[in-house]
Amino acid sequence: MTETKTNEIPLPFASFGKEVKVSRLIGGEGMKRRLMDMAIYPGVKVKLLSSFGRGRVVVQVGEARFALGRGIAYRIMVHENGNG
Repeated sequence: MTETKTNEIPLPFASFGKEVKVSRLIGGEGMKRRLMDMAIYPGVKVKLLSSFGRGRVVVQVGEARFALGRGIAYRIMVHENGNG
């Protein structure tokens, strides 16, 4: 059984330009490995740069920027207050 945390939101719902903390990744091992290769994993802070309409979601991790597909972005759960 998967526990849902009430203060988690999917990455595309985060505030623009604000750092959020990744709380968990939802998906298979291949998807998780690919995100970890981009330094996106639980505990890391990311900044949402762009998330308009049905297009890509652009995030900044450290000095690097990545464009993620919307489906993948919805599987990255974050805490906006940086706690969790």
